[in-house]
Amino acid sequence: MRPFHATTVLTLLLASLALLMLSQPLIADPRLAPDLQALYWQSAMVRIEVPVIRSVEGRMRHFTEHCSATAITPGPNTLLLSAWHCFEDYAATQGPIQLFAQHSPDTPLPVRLIISGGSMSADWAILTPVTSTVIGAWIPLSSHPTQRGTRVIAAGFAPTTDSSRSEEPGETPPSRGLMYDPDCVVITPTSQPARSDCVAKKGASGGAILRRTASGSVRVAGVISAGDGTSVSYFHPTDGLINRVRSLR
Repeated sequence: MRPFHATTVLTLLLASLALLMLSQPLIADPRLAPDLQALYWQSAMVRIEVPVIRSVEGRMRHFTEHCSATAITPGPNTLLLSAWHCFEDYAATQGPIQLFAQHSPDTPLPVRLIISGGSMSADWAILTPVTSTVIGAWIPLSSHPTQRGTRVIAAGFAPTTDSSRSEEPGETPPSRGLMYDPDCVVITPTSQPARSDCVAKKGASGGAILRRTASGSVRVAGVISAGDGTSVSYFHPTDGLINRVRSLR
């Protein structure tokens, strides 16, 4: 039998520790995937695909822009909130904007753009399904602006594998799922756009910044506009949109 030394134990412990460290990400991703058996506000979140045309090296190219949206009124004629920049290069001649609800993720539903802010400084857009469609849930807009330190949730659809560009025709689209940062805070509520420390990836644009009420329900406090994908997300506050939404009902 080989002799057993204390140094053997130490060596094994160090090797195990090194393996554990190498297997961990340098920065933990705080986002969660929803429990599909226990959906509540997540049912109001939808994925959208927008056919766009952009100039690339002097040539017009066709792409599909992937974004998120939130049902903010009940049906019929549900209104959905998203981000203006998702539709900046929208090409109606290439087909309709398509919505994918969570109760029918493989069945696209056509939607139309009603109105938008028209710029990155007013990065919001309101859509509605072309046909009478039940989304499954809706989340009211918050009537109270966020403050510095307000705790929020950031929710939107993102690829399950990293992707940094829009999908081109003929490409196999990556799978996308709803992800949300369950506990982040507003850093600068009055900047243009407002800033938070929420983690949101590409595809979450148009998704929701949510705040909880005293009863535990949620309200839409902002629409996700941009971010660095690791520690900062920018959003357009939605308290100023309440009267506009009411006028569309």
